[in-house]
Amino acid sequence: MTHQQDMFDERYRRVLKRHRQLSRGYVTKIEKTGVITHRPIRHLREAFSFSALLLPFGVLFFLKASIVTVLGEEGYRQQVDMLRDGGFVEQVGAVFMQMDPITAPLAKLLSYIIG
Repeated sequence: MTHQQDMFDERYRRVLKRHRQLSRGYVTKIEKTGVITHRPIRHLREAFSFSALLLPFGVLFFLKASIVTVLGEEGYRQQVDMLRDGGFVEQVGAVFMQMDPITAPLAKLLSYIIG
């Protein structure tokens, strides 16, 4: 009985998901076999969600703060200055790796946690 209920619940969730997708807009197509199908319209906001962008930036800031915690602020600035003196790719890296308003407090928090 439990297996049948699980199968029903899965089918029900798929139907609800499909209904939500189609409620945002759809295109009707006729396949080669003559079957009429409705395909949901793909929106740009579905392809790029805010949470999907937030994770990589959060990891970047955490890694930068970890490096600042290990090297110290002065040592970190020296390393970024060395990047600024390098080639084009290193100069672009220096722009991304410079201290920002998020990294500094996060580094102080990590220094309190690490000790």
